Amino acid sequence: MHMRTFLKAAAVAAVAVSAIVISGCGDEKPAEKTAANPNAKTYIVATRGTSRPFSYTDDQGNLTGFEPELLRAIEKKDPSLHFEFKAMAVDAAFVAMDANQVDMIANQMRRSPAREEKYLITNEPNNYSVRQLVVKKDRDDIHSLADLAGKKVACTTNSEFKDMIDQFNAKSDNKIEPIFSDKGAAETLNLVATGRADAAGEYAYIAESGIKDRGLPIKVVGDALAVVPTYYIIKKDDAHKELVEKLDNALKALRADGTLKEISEKYLGADYSEPPTK
Repeated sequence: MHMRTFLKAAAVAAVAVSAIVISGCGDEKPAEKTAANPNAKTYIVATRGTSRPFSYTDDQGNLTGFEPELLRAIEKKDPSLHFEFKAMAVDAAFVAMDANQVDMIANQMRRSPAREEKYLITNEPNNYSVRQLVVKKDRDDIHSLADLAGKKVACTTNSEFKDMIDQFNAKSDNKIEPIFSDKGAAETLNLVATGRADAAGEYAYIAESGIKDRGLPIKVVGDALAVVPTYYIIKKDDAHKELVEKLDNALKALRADGTLKEISEKYLGADYSEPPTK
């Protein structure tokens, strides 16, 4: 009799614990699901989260920047879409997408034949990035790619600037020595500011943001090395083709009504919604 009573009490306790666990999980999910339209399709977006002004955490701990805010504007333009963000480095983002953990990458992504073969890419650019050389503030000996011969230069492994270095080194005996970073501009600019690298090739507005927001002793020099349209990269399957179409349509509408220009000016400091005329 005592055993029967004990088993009954244990069963009630187990149900109570289960209810608490389930209730706790239920409390957490609404905080994650913030779509204005409850019927919106949710897509998981990989973005760096540490690269001001593109994607970073503000003083209140909220993810903001050009990339998240543009996608939030796209949500408003097309309420059938909802985006949730996962912060990660670009290399990790591709691994996550290949493993079906994220649906798309929003991180100033450029188009390339290799990427077009493996992934879906929007047709509409989300902005145009101007890449220039960045050096320490007190240096006046570097103004062009040719001036980097024999010097140490910070770059990321997946940028067009790394391609420029490879092309230069293929033709020059006095080669540029790349210092590779997987942490993006935050690290490449720091390498320049501390003198561990002679230069970096970064987007001009990232360098200006580093000067303004972080007080880095650096400056932008020389002419533009490249003007690069950037896109969203999306998982390649039939289910995601509709997402590409919706993103393209929303970007066209936001460019036409001036919203894309406004977001660019707010976060990037100028209008990069169209190719620079300079």
